[in-house]
Formats: sequence, C-alpha cells, structure tokens
Amino acid sequence: MKHTITIDIGVDVVDIPTMQSMPNPEYLGYIENSLFWVDHHDVLRATHGEYPIATTSEQVELLINHLKIVADGMRRAGV
Repeated sequence: MKHTITIDIGVDVVDIPTMQSMPNPEYLGYIENSLFWVDHHDVLRATHGEYPIATTSEQVELLINHLKIVADGMRRAGV
C-alpha cells in the first residue's frame, strides 16, 4: 500500500520552465524573498532546508566568484 504525505514547509519553489520564463525583476524577487535569508547571527541560509550558505563576508565573496564562473560557463553553453 502506497501512502503519500504532503508537508507544507512554507517556502515557494519554482520549476525550470517557470524560472526560464521569469522576467528579471520577478527572478530577483524570488532570490530576495524565497531562495535565501539571513538569520539572527548574520548567516546566509538557504530557505529550503535552512542550511548555511555562508557565515562570513569572505565566504559570500567566494560564493559570488563561484557563481560568476558558473555564469561564464552557462554563457559559453548558450544558456
């Protein structure tokens, strides 16, 4: 017997086709309101799972640099 359980975790998620069609201002809102948050210790966290992304400003800079590399690779791939 198969059981399906739905848990409301209170966060918005977006599928790939929806994200691909989002205008940039809407995507920015998604980043700012649904993807990340900063806790009371100033730790950058993922909204989904609440795991830490960066705990220092230096780590945020490293993340930004990594994302720039990813963006360059995506541009070379034509996406």
